[in-house]
Amino acid sequence: MKKSHNISLSLTHQETVSGFCYLAFQLLVLPSLLTWGNARLSRPLSSAELNFVFYLINFLAVGLIFRGFLGRGAGIAWKHPAYLCQAVILGLAAYYACNRAVGWVIGLLVPSFSNYNDASIAAMSQNGYFLTFLGTVILVPPVEECLYRGLIFRNLYGKSPWAAYTVSILAFAMIHILGYVGVYSPLELLMAVLQYLPAGLCLAWSYTKADTIVAPIVIHGVINFIGIYGLR
Repeated sequence: MKKSHNISLSLTHQETVSGFCYLAFQLLVLPSLLTWGNARLSRPLSSAELNFVFYLINFLAVGLIFRGFLGRGAGIAWKHPAYLCQAVILGLAAYYACNRAVGWVIGLLVPSFSNYNDASIAAMSQNGYFLTFLGTVILVPPVEECLYRGLIFRNLYGKSPWAAYTVSILAFAMIHILGYVGVYSPLELLMAVLQYLPAGLCLAWSYTKADTIVAPIVIHGVINFIGIYGLR
């Protein structure tokens, strides 16, 4: 019988090295490169179009780097669909319960707080709903799950589950707020980090529960679908 809360598949050395190299490129080079190139177009892309290009490049690159890892994960999901369904249902329930609790705490501490990342996505959806929907629901989940759950969480989990959860959750939170450092006050930055903790925790847990990266990818896609669908 397949064990619960154990990750049987590991990344190959090539997947790990290539993954960390691409993660650094994605964070440090790609956004500036796209902004620079877009400014030199005769008709610069809108923010929705530019973000879609960013999502698409990440999707193609991560799909190429982690194609074997994704294939192995899909194989486990196919063999154990009950574990996958259970992990997805429980993960979603836990996420929305934790998210509601965190929202209540933030409301008490900073009643006027608003998430700039959510506001930015909402603004982009007004000018390009289909591209924003396709990017956030289809392209983003596999990329972020391979990088933050597959690459960071999985590589640390065998050494220390606590370190795996802590580092991957904080990395996932920080990537969503880095662009707003200097815009948020220190307290607002802390609240923004808190907002992403439930997702980071529940996505990582679902990965261990189902023993396949497919589980957090599905949960991530559902969460983003519900969020973007509400912006219609």
